[in-house]
Amino acid sequence: MAAPDLSSSASGSTATGNAAEPIRDDELATLFAPLASFPLAILAVSGGADSVALMRLAARWQKHHAPPGKLQVATVDHGLRADTRDEAEWVAQQAAALGFEHTTLTWRGDKPVTGIQDAARQARYRLLAEHACTIAGPGPVAVVTAHTEDDQAETLLMRLARGSGLDGLTAMADQRVIESGCVLLRPLLGVSGARLRATLEAARQAWIEDPSNDAERFERVRLRKARATLATLGLTNDKIALSARRLARAQAALDAGVCALQRDVGLDTHGGAFASFNFAAWLAAPEELRLRVLARLITAFGGQSEPQRLAPLEALVDRLTAMGFEGATLAGAIVCRHGGDVRVLREPGRVPLPVISLQPGASAVWDGRFRVSAAAEARDPIEVRALGAQGYAELRQQLEMPRGLPALAAAALPAFWHGAELIIAPQFALLNGVSPAWGTAARLYSAEFLG
Repeated sequence: MAAPDLSSSASGSTATGNAAEPIRDDELATLFAPLASFPLAILAVSGGADSVALMRLAARWQKHHAPPGKLQVATVDHGLRADTRDEAEWVAQQAAALGFEHTTLTWRGDKPVTGIQDAARQARYRLLAEHACTIAGPGPVAVVTAHTEDDQAETLLMRLARGSGLDGLTAMADQRVIESGCVLLRPLLGVSGARLRATLEAARQAWIEDPSNDAERFERVRLRKARATLATLGLTNDKIALSARRLARAQAALDAGVCALQRDVGLDTHGGAFASFNFAAWLAAPEELRLRVLARLITAFGGQSEPQRLAPLEALVDRLTAMGFEGATLAGAIVCRHGGDVRVLREPGRVPLPVISLQPGASAVWDGRFRVSAAAEARDPIEVRALGAQGYAELRQQLEMPRGLPALAAAALPAFWHGAELIIAPQFALLNGVSPAWGTAARLYSAEFLG
């Protein structure tokens, strides 16, 4: 593939009145300080200006602040345009020139007709997290993206247009967990895109312009093109990003309140089988904290990766506090009353629970709720699927079941199988139901609740 035309990229930035200063070396230690605690970090580089700037800046930082090999580069080929494979190969060449190992990750399978940008984003994070966890050692691993102050402002405006609550309006966090042991880092959230382009122009570094960046059918593109008008009204990117940071500060205070409320209501997650908490103590708390506790549990037990939408969550809380409430479902979870408690558990049946094959020495996330692992000493691949109603019925004949365990929750727990033979259902060991026949299997197979 021919490299992108540097002269046209540079002239395009100049035409927009780019008077920004390039990133200086004395800024790098502060910008990339979050990377220091990770043995390995994967730079997500698409070939666009921001991500290429991230790669070049990270190379400069690593030269003085980190050992070689700490950073690697990955490019996700979404396959949405004919030349995306060539673009990934161009990124690989640029990464090699900077001394980085590079991997191309391919989004395979059918692509949706609508909501393509959201679907591509979800696929991108999934592929990057899977790749990072696969090559990482025993320590934590980071995925590093080039989101900027501009992205922060655009995200806040998009969510404001949808009537988002506080969580949506805080927009992007500078770091968040995307999978157990894998953290997403955004070290450039306080940097404008103009400064990153100025950095590339100073280095005479080309980048790739994605044609979808001009496609007005996308909401983010329309907002980007309205920047000049918004700026005349005082809605500059830096001011919008400042509001997002201040809202994030309020969110952190609420998160602390949620943790305190979880203690006050006696929250018990029962090894990942189901959650229970005291209804009266929960009802006495401020509404916002009640909503947030319930949202966390629905996300943890429903197996969904997307945040809860506020309107249906509010409707569920109204129903839950009404007389005669028996139960409801939301986002893959069942919420019900049981005596003086509220219970949250996985909803079975509507969407089949996953079936995965696990090789010896491998681990994977099952149903978004559990990290399942097989020790290297395991001789054969094993299948992980739900225990199911029949499997639970058979276990009840062999074991003394934990008191209060709902049958629906038990049936939705992960179990390890060889064909039709149940090898182990690890969560029952946490719930004081251990079969003597599971002695060896308990050392070889495990399931960690991620909620």
